[in-house]
Amino acid sequence: MTSIFGDVFTEMAALLLIAAIIGAIGVRLQQPLIVAFIVVGILVGPSVLGWVSANGQVDLLAKLGIALLLFVVGLKLDLHIIRTMGSVALATGLGQVFFTSVIGYFIAIALGMDPVTALYVAVALTFFSTIIIVKLLSDKR
Repeated sequence: MTSIFGDVFTEMAALLLIAAIIGAIGVRLQQPLIVAFIVVGILVGPSVLGWVSANGQVDLLAKLGIALLLFVVGLKLDLHIIRTMGSVALATGLGQVFFTSVIGYFIAIALGMDPVTALYVAVALTFFSTIIIVKLLSDKR
């Protein structure tokens, strides 16, 4: 499947330009950049507008983005703060994992997945949502 942009360079440039524009709008609306970038991915991806196809270059860019997100979150984690929060952080974390797993499972079932696949999707969603929540909390200080 080819994109409407033609070659790979134009596709990547257009994707980064759209992400910069939507990111600037998100910042003006006082929203975290990660939310704006997720919106861009959904908007230009094959599910909505179909401007960008799921090819090797976009897959590589997505993997690099997740690696950079994990790296930045790791840089900003302060173990002293985590230790002082103790039981509050543990209860909140466990509640978030449970809530995300249950909701993710039922959404996957509603989308027609079998129970085992839905369980895998729910667990994966739990890990990624935890990363996003940590990033949002660190952005909000």
